[in-house]
This record gives sequence, structure tokens and C-alpha cells, in this order.
Amino acid sequence: MDFIDENVLEIAGFNNTSPMDYSRKAVILRDGRHANVWVHEETGHGILDVQFWEDQDYYNQGYRKEFGAKLDERLDPIQHLTIYKDLNEKQFNTFSSKLTKDTKFLEIGSSFGGILNKVVNAGVEVCHGVEPNKRDAEFVSKNNGKAKIYNSRFEDAQLSAQYYDIVVGIEVLEHVVSPRFFIKKCFDVLCPNGLIYIEVPNHNDVLLSTYNNVAYQRFFYHKAHIHYFTEKSLLSLFSELGFEADVSSFLMYPFFNHVWWLQNNTPQESADLALSNLVPTNGNTPAQKAINNFYEKVEMDYENLINSNMLGDCLILQGQKII
Repeated sequence: MDFIDENVLEIAGFNNTSPMDYSRKAVILRDGRHANVWVHEETGHGILDVQFWEDQDYYNQGYRKEFGAKLDERLDPIQHLTIYKDLNEKQFNTFSSKLTKDTKFLEIGSSFGGILNKVVNAGVEVCHGVEPNKRDAEFVSKNNGKAKIYNSRFEDAQLSAQYYDIVVGIEVLEHVVSPRFFIKKCFDVLCPNGLIYIEVPNHNDVLLSTYNNVAYQRFFYHKAHIHYFTEKSLLSLFSELGFEADVSSFLMYPFFNHVWWLQNNTPQESADLALSNLVPTNGNTPAQKAINNFYEKVEMDYENLINSNMLGDCLILQGQKII
């Protein structure tokens, strides 16, 4: 097929674009299958070929069996909570200044509760989460008694209109069939002038777009991600659907993880290793302190460099509902 199926564009909510606006990119998915990603020429937005889409019920059980913090190993929610603690703190800090005890807060795809816990601990009294995975939803309900969890897909959740002050979705939008429907529902459940924070993988990720690391490309594209967003595609969608927004780069994985990819052409075996900043010495001599400070500065300088060029592995959209 030379053009993306017009029916796919309709289902995905991109029917305002033409099949001729897309070019085919041949990729190899993480599971080894050869596939196509259809890339919108103007915005760089990618759509995985429909034959590789998973049924949305996959997120009730199957997703957590295949994708987690360790390769080829299924971890419990409590283990994910520990491994992603520092990352969740960094993600929480992107919107925490907007919270008050009176904020009505919703997280879409609340997973094991790493973000929700921090919101509750910040004193927010109305804190809701939507999570399709039954195991994660049950864990958060037991572990965080102050948060109300809807064990459902966001598209199916029965939520009050114009109720929430802040809606957050961390690494969710890339999984849904229709980002347009998802964003419209976010608009509907937000109160007037409500705020939205969305984090997605960046289709201009530096390892993919600039280093052109072939092994990383095979890791980056996988069946659970239908959509591959860019700054342009995010801003286009949200502005069309009633939001005033900005997009910033967010570097999740640090400099030495990128060095690992370049040297080894394979992911590190677990997220806790991949996300950690190296501390090369454990002593207190002047030389050891200086070396540790040097490594820390390298990480900070690299993060600033990558984010200033919009090449982080993630993008964060911060928007406000405009009436």
C-alpha cells in the first residue's frame, strides 16, 4: 500500500488530513516484526500501520505482562512504585506548583500510583485516577485510600463534565486509537480555564532522530504505541480542540544511558539502571568529590543541551482550556 488507509485516518481522528500527506517509514518493532509507520510530512506525526494495533482490552491485562521496568520479567506494582520513585518526582514537579488543597485533580492512566501518591501528599483533597489495568487499579485503591480510582479506559469512564481543575496524562496518549476523542473528553471534564499536562514519547527523540541509532529504533517503535507525537502535532491537535498550550522537551533517560546505547546497541536490563545517574566514587576525598561533581555537571549540561533543542525522549504539553 502506497498511502495510509483513509478509514484509519477517520478512526484515529486525523480525517482533516489527506492520505497523500503521509509517507511510509519502514520500521522494525520491538518484537522483531517488520512494520510501517505513516509519517505526516508537515508535522512529523507518526501512525503505526493498523494491522499492528492491539485491541484496547489489551490494557486490562496483557500490557503489564509485556511492558515493565525489567526486560522479560513481570514486576509487582510495589516494585514499579519503588523503581520509578525519582522519575515520578520529576514528572510531578512539572505541575505541582499549580496544586492547592482545593484542586480537583484527575490523572488518566494512573498506573501504580506514583503520581497520585505525591498529589495526595501535597494535600489535594479531591484526587481521582483512571486506570484500565485491574491489578494496578486495585493496588492503588488499597495503597492510597484518599484517591478514587476508576478501573476503566478513560474513553469509557463515567466522569462529571466541567469538574476537574487539572487533568494529567503521563505516557498515555500514544496508546489510544483516537487522540482527538481523548483530548475532546479532557476538554469536557475540565472546568473553565482548567489546566492539562500531557507527557508523550518524542518522535524527534535524539537517539532516533539525531544519533540515528538503528538498535534504538528497533526498541523505540512497538505495538503498544499507535501514535508518535512531535511538538507540531501536539500543538496542532490541542489548539484545534480548544486549548492554548506550550510544549517543552523532557529528558527522562540521562546522558550515560545514551552512552550505553551507543556502546552496546541494546537497552539496559532494567529501568532502575537506565534511569539512574552514575555516581562513580563513594569516598570523601577532594578528588572523589570533584569527580562526582564532574559527572553530575555532565548530566545537567547534557539535559539542558537536549531539552533546549527539543530532542528529549519525551514531550510535555502544558495547556489551558479556553472558553
